[in-house]
Amino acid sequence: MHKSHKAIKALKDITATLAAGDTKRASADDTNTPSWVNQVAMLTGALAALAGFLTVRTTTLTNEAIYESNQAILSQTQASDAWSEYEADSIKANIFETQLLPSSPFSRQDKAKLKEMDDTLRTRQPILKQTAEDKIKDRETHLGQGLKRLGEKDVLGYAGMAAQLGIALASVAALTRQRAIFYIGAAAGGAAVIVTAYVFISAYIAS
Repeated sequence: MHKSHKAIKALKDITATLAAGDTKRASADDTNTPSWVNQVAMLTGALAALAGFLTVRTTTLTNEAIYESNQAILSQTQASDAWSEYEADSIKANIFETQLLPSSPFSRQDKAKLKEMDDTLRTRQPILKQTAEDKIKDRETHLGQGLKRLGEKDVLGYAGMAAQLGIALASVAALTRQRAIFYIGAAAGGAAVIVTAYVFISAYIAS
């Protein structure tokens, strides 16, 4: 029984010694941890938030570009319809005008009706022409807006890549305790912020 008590006591002493050693090592690790490592979590959190925002924004820009493209197609269709109607009215008016010639065998009443129909067609033509031209301008505007949205999406895509790179480099720096890598990651994150700000400022000025 006495021997068992000694064995238990010895086991307790060994356990206490190991625990004390772990505590000392943890304290030593905390002491040896560079101060800049504490900034890694803040940097990665900020860049993760920026990367998430950029993902949402690029998706929105893609949807807006698709919408502008659809509107451009619709405007082109409407312009084509207006031009077709304009040309059809022109052909009809020419036929009526031919029938209104003095050599035409139609009676005065018939010629009066033809003249009325001809006047109606000629009156409609400027409106149809203006409608067609306006729709063509709308098509060009929508195409321009669509290309602009795609351009913004591409640039923000590069900003997102820079933010992801910054997160990766900051994580590597924390593991390897390499301050230079941390600074490079921070620079990549800064580039992402600058590019994002540039896109939004440019869009604001253009609008």
